[in-house]
Amino acid sequence: MKISTMFNSVSAADKIAHNQDLLTLILLRLPMKSLIKFKYVSKLSRFIISDPDFCLSHTRLHHRHGFLSPTALLLKGDRFTPPSEFSIVPLKHYSKVPFFHYINYSDIKILQSCNGFLLCESYRRSYLVCNPTTKAFRKFYCPSNSCNNLLSRFRISLAFDPLRSPDYKIICIWESYRKPCKFNLDLYSSKTGSWDLSIITFEVDEDEPVDLNHGVFCNGRIHWCGYGDKSLFFDVETECLETMAMALPVQMDAPEECRYLGESRGVLYLAVTNRMPVCLELDNFEMARDYSQWIWKKRLNLGDAVKIFPELELGCIKYGPGFSGVCMIRSEEEDELPRVVVWADGKIVCFDFREGAWKMVYDLGPGIKIGSLYLGEDDHLHYERFHAYQYFENLSCL
Repeated sequence: MKISTMFNSVSAADKIAHNQDLLTLILLRLPMKSLIKFKYVSKLSRFIISDPDFCLSHTRLHHRHGFLSPTALLLKGDRFTPPSEFSIVPLKHYSKVPFFHYINYSDIKILQSCNGFLLCESYRRSYLVCNPTTKAFRKFYCPSNSCNNLLSRFRISLAFDPLRSPDYKIICIWESYRKPCKFNLDLYSSKTGSWDLSIITFEVDEDEPVDLNHGVFCNGRIHWCGYGDKSLFFDVETECLETMAMALPVQMDAPEECRYLGESRGVLYLAVTNRMPVCLELDNFEMARDYSQWIWKKRLNLGDAVKIFPELELGCIKYGPGFSGVCMIRSEEEDELPRVVVWADGKIVCFDFREGAWKMVYDLGPGIKIGSLYLGEDDHLHYERFHAYQYFENLSCL
């Protein structure tokens, strides 16, 4: 009886292993960590998981309320560093981010994270779109009309949403040194594999500057942070450049120091610090759904975090931010309020709006500070401004 039962069990498992349709249904429901392991179980499982249609279906099946959820934050400074030199903050206990050892570049800089893809720049002025989960990447250069002009500056952004389309687009904005504040916008489509050159030409008022170096993709649009009353966003579908409000309803009696523009689950956020002798306050805003205005949410004081975590050494640099970077992460539940994640003195803390309290997100232990490898012997962590890039595990194909 036992032998017969064992034989039937093995026979059933063998049938599943060789039934492509049934195995596909099972693999589609596996979480990413298990799926990667199954890729090496058999030739059939590897064949299924490597199929672009399966990759897209798996990504679209594993979403919450129409959005993908990040499993980690990648923290990196503005400077070029070896590909493996970034800090990882897991947002889920099982997160494991592959390092970029497979990229044969001595130094790169992450420019943007976009729903599973990372946009990077190499020291030699070439660019990469890569998926760290699959270790796939593609190299590209700026289009010929702008590259032939050696006196040009480039701003590159990435637009990708696998829940809408398997294709991605690259936005290249370039400015000639001979014509400052006059810009051209080139657009690359992975679907056609070609560039459309100078589809838009525009100017930016010197009195109302716009930071075109750090694009934020949200709701099918690339947004840039402005420092006047208005800023710009580019609608990827309609290929139109439009303005959005940047005037803030609440301001402190001090000049601004930094603005941090970000997004989470379809909502634009803005965090603002001010230039003060000890700068520990942070105003937080949320963009209205119709883009009509910024809504003030709360003024946070990192001094309150120090009361809970006395090991934090903040406010060490006079007239400088008491922290190194900020990002917002919204909960997977639609009605939940966001968390403001702050990189402070080599630790990762966050303010939970729902509970109204500061919490420790990630701590490597006593005496160990995240980001210290980027600095000189006598530098302080807060001299360097770091960026937090959301990492999404998925199998999206390049």
